Amino acid sequence: MGEASARDFDHHRPPRGLTLIESVIATAVLAVAITAVHAALAAGTMHASRSADELAATVAVEDLMARILADDLDRIAEWDDHEEPAGRLVDADGTPLAGGVARVGRRVTVERLPRRLDDGPRIDGWHVRIEATGVAGESLGEIERWIPLPSESGA
Repeated sequence: MGEASARDFDHHRPPRGLTLIESVIATAVLAVAITAVHAALAAGTMHASRSADELAATVAVEDLMARILADDLDRIAEWDDHEEPAGRLVDADGTPLAGGVARVGRRVTVERLPRRLDDGPRIDGWHVRIEATGVAGESLGEIERWIPLPSESGA
């Protein structure tokens, strides 16, 4: 029997380390995982921002509708074409509104609109529509109310 050489031992030892192809595959898998996480975070941030804008829009239009409804009914037509661009909203006292509503604008349209319930009498009233707009002018939502006028007959 001959003596075992160092070469014989190396032949039976498993290779150590990564080959070049294994390194490339591992890097590609890691890149895909990082890209997926980044995309999910970006989508989540976008949805959170959109939700915050929609909530601010709801608050802004409901606030203005409450102001209009609290105003004298004889002056309701004066609200037609009232517009407040994003960042310039004010409350009933004229104080600028801050926070999330600073990214919201609002536009009012008022029109005289009679209605009739089935075969009943015609009821005169006002149709009030308030649209919330974003910084770029895009519509974020709207609310509408029909406000009946008091009957002139006193009944």
